[in-house]
Amino acid sequence: MHLSFGGEMKLRQMVRGAGIAVAAMTAVAAATAPASAATVNWKEISPNSNWRCEKTIEHATYPGVKFQGCIVANQNGDAQVVLVVNNQGPKGVNIGGWTSAQFGGNVTCADSVLNPGFQRGCFGSTVHVPCNVAYDSSVHLTVNGSTKIAPAPQIARICG
Repeated sequence: MHLSFGGEMKLRQMVRGAGIAVAAMTAVAAATAPASAATVNWKEISPNSNWRCEKTIEHATYPGVKFQGCIVANQNGDAQVVLVVNNQGPKGVNIGGWTSAQFGGNVTCADSVLNPGFQRGCFGSTVHVPCNVAYDSSVHLTVNGSTKIAPAPQIARICG
């Protein structure tokens, strides 16, 4: 068993047909915050070799507020999505949001103030990733009422 970030061609072919249906369902689910997801507070982050992150993007409505989607995975086949936000702007902003992962563990990120010069993460629940399927994830950041979406890395757990 190993966890793979990004796509592997053989695995993509294996799940292509199911992926179209799942993508449609995910698009609908991603349009609104998860109603049944737990609400979690923002925390300091300490990335290490278990982290994989997509490119940092700027929140188009609030220049200086940057965010990215990350996946933290361990050798036991467990993973979680993390929404990482960095405020490089001139003033504090109200943030909130949610994580959305096809493998589960989605959370709502509590409303909070992020002051200039600070970086925080909203950690999805850690869940056991099922075998032999590539899973997509995304993060949704709301800044002062304006929500933007960013991808998180794709993950697959290859088993036997």
